Amino acid sequence: MDMTKLPRPESSVKKQLDLTDKIIVITGGAGFLGMNFSEAVAEMGALPVLLDINEKDIKEAVNILSKKGYKSDGFVINITDKNDVQRVIKNIEEKYKCINVLINSAAFAMKNLQAGGDGFFAPFEEYEEDLWQISLDVNLTGTFLITQAVGKVMKAQHAGVVINVASDVALISPDHRIYVPDEHFDYKGVAFNTPIAYPVTKAGILSFTRYLATYWAKDGIRVNSISPAGVYKNHDPKFVEQLAFRIPLGRMAFPEELKGPIVFLASDASSFMTGANLIIDGGRTIW
Repeated sequence: MDMTKLPRPESSVKKQLDLTDKIIVITGGAGFLGMNFSEAVAEMGALPVLLDINEKDIKEAVNILSKKGYKSDGFVINITDKNDVQRVIKNIEEKYKCINVLINSAAFAMKNLQAGGDGFFAPFEEYEEDLWQISLDVNLTGTFLITQAVGKVMKAQHAGVVINVASDVALISPDHRIYVPDEHFDYKGVAFNTPIAYPVTKAGILSFTRYLATYWAKDGIRVNSISPAGVYKNHDPKFVEQLAFRIPLGRMAFPEELKGPIVFLASDASSFMTGANLIIDGGRTIW
């Protein structure tokens, strides 16, 4: 191969990170992390297209972005329904003529406490099969269906970027001790935990990422993932203390600290990266 005949990347880092006019589809776009990702790419010039299951949440998210001076769009979708996924992606393609980046942020996780009820945090021995199944449906099948549909668009374009959101517990086991009472720390415990379906499905996302990275490499599509540790969202201080004790940097992540990695992976600044997993965990997984 004659490298001298290949197009070189921009020498300017600012230009490499520029996302002007990029169409970036974000599943779970109206959620906690999805909104942070939307703000990040919008700030760099992209148009985030928010996909979520709740129409009210999407409208509120688009309104919030608008008040901050960012343009965005939103579509209601059930990512576990193949027909619905195909319909929405077709509408986006027809409206914007391309899809440059897909961020798979949707997951059945903490925000589903009310939907899951007490069973969502049941011990493994009593964990309900239907909650196990819905986690598989959303976290794996939903990601599969949306990526499959968007991948067809990207393959026709001969270009695209997919970013999958995994987790630190895709690499290590959750430390079950941080959820239960501990008299030594005057800690009463919390009413939640990390149910088995979450790390299992997130580990699957890492394999999904590697598979597609090699499969689509020849088509100009890059596929990477991020694995964040716990992201702070007004957690109980005692819980934060327990988790922070197990992180070398001594704290949880702030949601703003995921913006840079997302922009990096979405942009040409990461043009020679595919199949990689960026671990954003304050060092937790190295202990």
